[in-house]
Amino acid sequence: MLPQFIVSVITILVVIHVILLSCSYLIFLERKVAAWTQDRIGPNRTNFSFGLLPFKGKHFGLGQALADGIKLFFKEDYTPPQVDRVLFILAPIIVVIPALLSWAVIPWGGYYLFDQAFTVPAWLPLLGGVVVSPTIVNVTAAPINIGVVYILAIGSTAVYGVVVGGYASNNKYSFLGGLRATAQMLSYEIPMALCVLVVILTSHGALGADQFVHQQANGVWNIFYQPLLAIIFFACVLAECNRAPFDLAEAEQELVGGYHTEYSSMKWALFFLGEYIHMITGAGFFTLLFLGGWDLPIIQEPLIGGLGLVLLKFIVFASKILVLLFVMMWIRWTLPRFRFDQLMRLAWRALIPLALLILLASGFLVFKQHAKWFSPWLYTAVNIGAIVLAAVIGPFLPQGPPMNRKVGLAGSRFSPVV
Repeated sequence: MLPQFIVSVITILVVIHVILLSCSYLIFLERKVAAWTQDRIGPNRTNFSFGLLPFKGKHFGLGQALADGIKLFFKEDYTPPQVDRVLFILAPIIVVIPALLSWAVIPWGGYYLFDQAFTVPAWLPLLGGVVVSPTIVNVTAAPINIGVVYILAIGSTAVYGVVVGGYASNNKYSFLGGLRATAQMLSYEIPMALCVLVVILTSHGALGADQFVHQQANGVWNIFYQPLLAIIFFACVLAECNRAPFDLAEAEQELVGGYHTEYSSMKWALFFLGEYIHMITGAGFFTLLFLGGWDLPIIQEPLIGGLGLVLLKFIVFASKILVLLFVMMWIRWTLPRFRFDQLMRLAWRALIPLALLILLASGFLVFKQHAKWFSPWLYTAVNIGAIVLAAVIGPFLPQGPPMNRKVGLAGSRFSPVV
């Protein structure tokens, strides 16, 4: 237990600082991606000298993240007089804490081998002088055997921060944003859970986060077996993170700023810190389920190794997460925001039925997995069949009343009184 405790503490100290530093530069990256999408330059003037220090490097804009942090830290922290002060202050904290806890079970670097016994230095309290035998440990903060359930449970609590922030603000626009976030997150958690259930089912009931990587290591990633399921899951991750085109809870054009309208300074910054940490965790969750975690098909690496192998696997895992974060930003600056009825219709009339259909078909294949005709590529056929079936049946389903119809205004020249 002691070697695992030591590795877990080191993993926590390393990963939490990497994530917090990454959040600062994800904002910078988002601005650069926005500029690239819109064919402009983006931030390129602010360097680390700020015009005061003697540093004379090229102006890549790398100091922009630090400038934004200093600006937010020194802005006036204003609390409106009519808010519920306790809940108003508590809401940003509720958003950030689940985001910081969710990544704890993600296996960042596989397994580390203590190949020689060693003695803990005497100056360490409680542990000084303890002899540690050679052993194998999991490079993660919390090596629990229900890691996927933990991520779903902790991630779903983030909605409370948005709802509480909208309610405590005593602002109609903020309250509407909180209501939208509630409906959105509750709706999109259903297809997300169904996607995870399918992966668990096809992975022989695995629940530990590292077990999903073992199923895909040196083999075929789940994204090739379940391509449609991966798309559904990625859409749910965007919705859970309140990212465009699912950012109805903070639609500036119609809700001024949504659930965070009344927030300023560091309380406002905590909401967006939580959003970017959720993006990292969601991308890590997707990588775990569909992209093989730390696995690289071109390198047939062993599961167990020393520090060099652990660092390699950490870099591979982080690189996959970075690519997914870029895709999230690319989508934000490419697709327009959904209307709220379109948002709900996508979840209840498309994603949930498709995920249920794949779940039933995958369950049948798992039941028949010992048959001679069984092949894992039948899961791919199921996903393609679901797409074809949706394209054929979809136009014949009841559409309901049109939601974007014109509403007449009595007495106007466009709708005169008859």
